[in-house]
Amino acid sequence: MSENAFVVVHDRPYGAGVVAARALAEGEAVADLSECVIADAPSVYTIDVGGGRHIDGPQVRYLNHSCTPNVYVDAERMDVRALRPVAAGEELAFFYPSTEWDMVAPFDCLCGAADCLGTVAGARAASPQALRGHRLNRHVAERLAAVEAIRSA
Repeated sequence: MSENAFVVVHDRPYGAGVVAARALAEGEAVADLSECVIADAPSVYTIDVGGGRHIDGPQVRYLNHSCTPNVYVDAERMDVRALRPVAAGEELAFFYPSTEWDMVAPFDCLCGAADCLGTVAGARAASPQALRGHRLNRHVAERLAAVEAIRSA
C-alpha cells in the first residue's frame, strides 16, 4: 500500500472528501486503519468497526458515502480497499451502511445513483433489498441476519 494513495480535498459541495492520488487497482489497499484512534463515542466522523468500537483518524474522517461505492472499509483487516479500478482524481466513497448499523446523524444522500437510499441512516433503516449486492462488514451482516430471523419467526 502506497502512502500517497489518496488526498483530502476541501472542494466538495458538501465539504471535504477524499480523492485517489493515482490510479488504483481493484482490491488494492488504499489506507491502513490500524493507526486510527478508538473514539470515546460515535460521531459524524467515526466509523463503526464492531464490538462497540468506533474509529477516527485522517485515514477515514473525510471518506464520504455513495450508494455506488468504489472502496470498502474492511473492519476485520482494518483497511480500505478499492472495489473496482479507480481513476486518479476520482472521489473515494464507501457505502455507509456497510459499517454503520445506526448513524449519529442521518442525512439525505446526494450520490444520484439509480438505486440511491435517499436517506442514509445506517443498515437498520435500509431495506434488505437496498443492502443486497453491497459488501457488509461482519458486525452489520450479523445484526441484519438476527433481525431477519426474528422477522421470519
